[in-house]
Amino acid sequence: MIENTLIKNATVKEIEVLNVGKIIKKYFKNYNLNISYLFKNVNEVKIMQCNETGFRFYYPLSIEGDNKFYIDLYKSNKNRLYQDTKWEFKEGANMIKDNSSVLDVGCGSGSFFDELNGKNCHCYGLDKSDFAADLLKNKGVEFSNEPIEIFAEKNIGKFDYVTGFQILEHVKQPGEFISCMVKMLKKDGVLIIAVPNNEPYFMKYDKYHTLNLPPHHMGLWNKDSLTKMASHFDLQVQDFKYEGFDYLIQYFKRKTGINSNFTSSILKFSFKFFNDIVGKRTALVIYKKK
Repeated sequence: MIENTLIKNATVKEIEVLNVGKIIKKYFKNYNLNISYLFKNVNEVKIMQCNETGFRFYYPLSIEGDNKFYIDLYKSNKNRLYQDTKWEFKEGANMIKDNSSVLDVGCGSGSFFDELNGKNCHCYGLDKSDFAADLLKNKGVEFSNEPIEIFAEKNIGKFDYVTGFQILEHVKQPGEFISCMVKMLKKDGVLIIAVPNNEPYFMKYDKYHTLNLPPHHMGLWNKDSLTKMASHFDLQVQDFKYEGFDYLIQYFKRKTGINSNFTSSILKFSFKFFNDIVGKRTALVIYKKK
């Protein structure tokens, strides 16, 4: 029997089967990556769904990306993986009070901490990537590359805020991962999570969107699963937001160099008609620990 990776005692059902050969071909075509070694003896990839929360995950779990995969992906896709700023960084930073202790799980290059400049926060970063330590050297951030389970046991009830931006979808055991994040929060502490919105799939219709597939992603989240799982981890949802189409506006500005408020207004008016098709790309949830 396949075990639920989010809620241990909840049942799951199979809702989809994906073609392994197609996944391997897409990674090679789009990123020149040979990922076939991660799919040895795997004939099909199942999408399983938690009957209690609606959370969906890929199975078998053995197809999760390893360190080699992420080194190769980083080399081929560096600008996308470690962006200087993101919508969710700014939104999350707005929620954080001055003089707080903040842990960013999966901190990468530490770009989120740049959004906290001037708030006098004590910042901690946790990331298993070999690149993160070098990138954080000059940011004044306390950093660890320990597994989250070990780090959590050393830091129970330590932080005012724990954040996870675009990390939870990569985790093959999200229930254990979330439990560790919550364990490190103080009483009434705040957990901030941002993930790709999958309603039903990323960009709504593309179930074979390359970087939304294993070995890169192992879970598919949406508003239902993000809100329904809260009570299982002693959390209460405080706020929920979608990115909308703002990322298209920022992309246009970067490409054209046009950066006026008037241009932003025109673009927002133009893009709003396409919001149901291309909007709501990222989901952001603010939880409070009970």
